[in-house]
Amino acid sequence: MAAPHRVPRVAVVGPLAGPRAAWGRLLTDALARLRHAPVRWSLFDDHGTVDRAVACAHEVVADGGFAAVVGHFNSRGARAVLPTYRAAGLPVVLPLATAAGLLDQPGGTVLRLCPDDDAQAVALARACTDAGLHRIAVVTDGSAYGTDLAHRIRAVAADGSTVEVHDSTVPDRPDTALVVCGVHHRAAELIRQAAPRSAPLVLASDDCDVPEFTELLGGAAAGVRVARMTGGPAARVAAAVTALANALGKYPEQRGAPLVEIVRGEVAFGLTPDGDLDPAAPGAAWEVVDVPSPTGPAATGDRPAVTVVGGGLVGAGTAAELARAGCRVTVWDDPDGDSASVVSGGLVRAFELDERARELATESFRTLWGRPETAAGHGFHRTGALVLLPAGQVGPARHAVTALVRAGVDAELLEPDTLARRWPMLGLDGVAAAVWEPAAGYVTAPVALAARLDEAGRAGADLVPARYAVGDDTPDVLVVAAGCGSPELLADRWPAAHPARTKRIRYGLFRYGGHRLPTIVDETSGLWARPDGADDLLVGVPVDVWDVPPASGWTLASGEVELIRRGAAERLPFLAESRFLLGRFGTDLFVPDAPLVVPLDTPAPG
Repeated sequence: MAAPHRVPRVAVVGPLAGPRAAWGRLLTDALARLRHAPVRWSLFDDHGTVDRAVACAHEVVADGGFAAVVGHFNSRGARAVLPTYRAAGLPVVLPLATAAGLLDQPGGTVLRLCPDDDAQAVALARACTDAGLHRIAVVTDGSAYGTDLAHRIRAVAADGSTVEVHDSTVPDRPDTALVVCGVHHRAAELIRQAAPRSAPLVLASDDCDVPEFTELLGGAAAGVRVARMTGGPAARVAAAVTALANALGKYPEQRGAPLVEIVRGEVAFGLTPDGDLDPAAPGAAWEVVDVPSPTGPAATGDRPAVTVVGGGLVGAGTAAELARAGCRVTVWDDPDGDSASVVSGGLVRAFELDERARELATESFRTLWGRPETAAGHGFHRTGALVLLPAGQVGPARHAVTALVRAGVDAELLEPDTLARRWPMLGLDGVAAAVWEPAAGYVTAPVALAARLDEAGRAGADLVPARYAVGDDTPDVLVVAAGCGSPELLADRWPAAHPARTKRIRYGLFRYGGHRLPTIVDETSGLWARPDGADDLLVGVPVDVWDVPPASGWTLASGEVELIRRGAAERLPFLAESRFLLGRFGTDLFVPDAPLVVPLDTPAPG
């Protein structure tokens, strides 16, 4: 028997202290959500400077025991260290280094997941002209990054626009758009100086897209807009860290260029052969958005205070919507809790037999997952989705497909002979038909979670990293979205007419290099499966393990793996010979009439 592999180590390099520490928190937050991953993360603080980045790179390479590197947000620092990593054959994933031409150097061991500054310059210049302003004052904070971006804006400005570049001096021209380029704390100082001069439009570069920037602006934040990559920087960092965790969790022995190829298959973004983000692919765009008010959108007027307990996908999405509606929202999220969202399989489709569930799924799909320009930034992989149906569900499914098509969602009902031709590796005994949604797929859950929490924060929600206890505050409305922790949290306030039970969820990741399957839900057996990375398959089957404490993790016992193989044998017969790579488990809360939406202070009918 082969000797077990040691837990792979990844060097995480970023600004963990000093004026750039607000950016380093994106790394530590992403790592916290993946604390159960079978990877050992080692932190290196580069302070956001070139010299420290170089020193960190030499320390990492001299160690000799790292499988990969992630981080290096500072583009100049990244440019300086890439030759060192390339010479050592050490894979590097760059989530936020935006310098143009950064990957022009030879070598195939670097992946970059963010759009570059040429595209950012275009987005900032276009935002000015879209506002009807053709006189643009671009102010740089004196940093190399700010100066370079300022000159790029001047180079790409539309014909008929006048662009003047100023070094650390804000001109007093009320008819001129103001674009401030530089690191967030210096840019905030320049904008505060400019505030009395009433520029009709004030824009800031992407380094300012952190909550601390809003705090530094204070009262000058009103009306300021900032450039950001679609999905936001937190989601890019989560995508990089999760891709490495998934790749090394499944293939802990891989190193060098082979590991880079596995990581490439884990991300939702289109990448060029050189490892750069494909500028024509979904998710490669920049957007210019409002800086949130430092006191939230409900600072004026008599708006309700809402506490959302739970920072998973449901809690974060609820908080974002309520904050956008003008509520004063506080989100309590236990950093030591085991969120089911982090280990979720993340299947996404609009088809549901239940009409109300289908309406909600369709709305969700059309507003986010069905929009390529935003979906990739939220970790969405378009694989298509196949729902296998028994005979008794074919009639209702035909009606549901008609409703989906009328709502603008591409869907069709497939007969068994069509299924057999398209996916000959599937066992189809007992399958009477299937619903096929070509634009559906799955999301990488930690990426979607990071993006949704970012949206909630941008909308003005206050995120509190602590465990909530009833009575900690007195909001007008308390929304409990704590998943399996909800009954314990509410105790005797849980509605007795809606009994709830916890259930263990298990799934395995298997190597499968054959014909690529779509996302699959089998209504005849309860099996579900989806692609995972370029050549792997994630598979889950129902297990009757009830009333368990909330927990999640990245391990399965050998007997549990065999249960998955046997449970999937009818639909996925090839799984009997497939190599098992990695297991995961989580906990779901089951309520007979879910989703449960009932006021706690009103007795539920029953």
